[in-house]
Amino acid sequence: MKPTLLCVALLLAGCSSSAPPEPRTYDLGLSAPGTRLPAARIGSVRAVAPFDFADMQYRLAYRNVAEISPFAASRWAAPPADMLRKQLLRASGDGNGRCTIAIEIQEFTQVFTAEAESEARVEMRVSASVGASARSRQLSVVEAKAGPDAISGAAAFSRAVDRAIGEIGAWVAAQPECR
Repeated sequence: MKPTLLCVALLLAGCSSSAPPEPRTYDLGLSAPGTRLPAARIGSVRAVAPFDFADMQYRLAYRNVAEISPFAASRWAAPPADMLRKQLLRASGDGNGRCTIAIEIQEFTQVFTAEAESEARVEMRVSASVGASARSRQLSVVEAKAGPDAISGAAAFSRAVDRAIGEIGAWVAAQPECR
């Protein structure tokens, strides 16, 4: 083998043996939500696929908004439903009340509108029930300026969930059956 070809082969072999980046794990932070929920019990909090796993999902809307992909080296500490439930419990106080709140997460993605610009998008169906009577509504929160990567996206999701809890609280407080 020629010396030049051997050097190129060794260089390529060295590049391919580099270890993948260390995975990073994120959650919604240590702070309690800025809004307190009215007296209510927290019922089921679940998510539809693919948001029922700990993968951090993103969409490259500038290429194909219908394609969802997981970040390769970043993940949530728990599935989004578990993290949202934890924040709801932090905001609910004693958890006593006439209504039970149930949530189904339908979207929990970082949507890239350009290579370095994204938004954190959280969409959910929220239900408040008393006995057999239930009301529900669709809730969508978009936190702009979520940054170019998973770390800034995680911070944006924390803000988006905090806003969503504020909207849930205002909606539940407006339900006559829940007062």
